[in-house]
Amino acid sequence: MKLTPQAIADVRIAIDGFLEAYGQGDLDGAMSYFLQDDAILNLGTGADERQVGWEEVRAQIGRDLTQSQNLQVSMDWFKAGGQDGVAWAASECSVRAETEARPFEAKMRISYTLVKTGEGWKIVLSHGSIPLAGQEEGQSFPGE
Repeated sequence: MKLTPQAIADVRIAIDGFLEAYGQGDLDGAMSYFLQDDAILNLGTGADERQVGWEEVRAQIGRDLTQSQNLQVSMDWFKAGGQDGVAWAASECSVRAETEARPFEAKMRISYTLVKTGEGWKIVLSHGSIPLAGQEEGQSFPGE
């Protein structure tokens, strides 16, 4: 059964809540939006950012938060769908942060899979990416 508009709105609320807690540097708050399970998955933008299980995801988000200050995340675009208690969503976000090396600013794409639980929608898969530099609009691969 296809998700209702209210269910899609509830998924958006969950993702907004995660991004808000993440932006505030609230590790426990951010992790409250993930299903506490050994099978959840996260893929980040770094070569080593592949986590399996709640503890590994928590460690990665903790690393993100300790390596940044003044973190700001705003969602610029959102789309979701789903059925039978499973939702999938994609977002584009503007991310800004101060890091030890330099200020960071990027447009980031984040996709999610969530499941409906008695405590609300919980993230079971997240994947963040940054569009490839040098790839022109209308092209499938970067140019020279």
